[in-house]
Amino acid sequence: MAKIIQTVQTPGVYLNETSAFPGDVPPISTAVPAFVGYTEKAVQGGNDITNTPVRIGSLTEYQGVFGGAPPSIQVKKGAPLPIVPGQFFLYHSLQLYFANGGTACYIVSIGDYSHDPVMGDFFSKPAAGATRSNKPVGIDALVREAEPTLLLAPDAVLLDADDCFQVQRYMLTHCAALQNRFAILDIHNGFQGRAPGENDVIKAFRDNMTDPDTFRWGAAYYPWLRSSFLLKEPSSLLPPSAAIAGIYCATDQNRGVFHAPANVSIVQATGLAVPINDHQQEDLNTPFDGKAVNAIRNFAGQGILVWGARTLDGNSQDWRYIPVRRTVIYIEQSIKNLLEPYVFSANTQATWTAVKAMAENFLTGLWRDGGLAGATAQDAFFVQVGLGSTMTNEDILNGFMNMTIGVAITRPAEFIVLTFQQQMQAS
Repeated sequence: MAKIIQTVQTPGVYLNETSAFPGDVPPISTAVPAFVGYTEKAVQGGNDITNTPVRIGSLTEYQGVFGGAPPSIQVKKGAPLPIVPGQFFLYHSLQLYFANGGTACYIVSIGDYSHDPVMGDFFSKPAAGATRSNKPVGIDALVREAEPTLLLAPDAVLLDADDCFQVQRYMLTHCAALQNRFAILDIHNGFQGRAPGENDVIKAFRDNMTDPDTFRWGAAYYPWLRSSFLLKEPSSLLPPSAAIAGIYCATDQNRGVFHAPANVSIVQATGLAVPINDHQQEDLNTPFDGKAVNAIRNFAGQGILVWGARTLDGNSQDWRYIPVRRTVIYIEQSIKNLLEPYVFSANTQATWTAVKAMAENFLTGLWRDGGLAGATAQDAFFVQVGLGSTMTNEDILNGFMNMTIGVAITRPAEFIVLTFQQQMQAS
């Protein structure tokens, strides 16, 4: 029954307009990070909420549930960055996140500041000395949460190298298994410059990312940032992932998920741990093994910019770029939500026509916004569903409704090449 759009108060004839088109696909939120790390406390309503995902909308809300910053670390001026007990990154990382455009996010507290970080806090496989709980631990606690689309663990770099890499591999595996989120990774010891041989922090990271099937589900950034939030600290360095997540949020909101979160300045970053020039970025961006690492660079007159938009799957034609991977996640999950109300509906032409029209309306809107490539909508996507095209009689008898969708995702102009040609002077 159509909803009356006018207030009926007196006798008469009233007009009511309704759409002849099916309802829209409810789009999902594209940038809702989930942070896994250590907090001062984890108490809500008097209950311990360690390893419980909690949605917050501001730093003030975070402070009410999880407390404040970790104790200050005192080091001698000029000394190398200490990674010592008592230093944790989550709180200051969230400051960077909100400063760079971050909005709502999830927090999973895996412990307080009273003990050293251990790998077993981050996921359910216990490390030496860690105890197993029946309650999902760290990253595993997010399995049942449908809203998060990004996964971060800035405190993972506090672990020793092998444990940190194992946590990061698990993050990629988690995202690949759920297929609805994307991991943003920090480089272990990313405050250090490149070095030859086995001492190279980038080589160590790449050598320990070992499952190619998961590479499309994450991206890494280097180097670490100096932040104004830690100016009182002799060592003011933070891993960059949270600031990058904030930029993802701002880019998605202002331009769309199909735009690369790059060529954007980082707010509240006062410097870089390591300066990077064009030559030094070549190996980061286009390595032989394809494991791209996105550079953060300081340009004169422009400030500190994110200067890369590649996933770890840098040799893939399909999944090389972050906006391509994230746009496909957005499309898949949005249309998945479309189909949920049709579970157990009659598997007939009427249903096929309805879901096809809804999917096409959604994709047409995305194409008009610039998220799909093509001069026409027909060039940008197709939707197929029905007997003889995507289903057989046997499929219908077995309860399957198969839909096939093809999309042409826009790709960023990573390399802009200008060709100049002299023209003969006209007499």
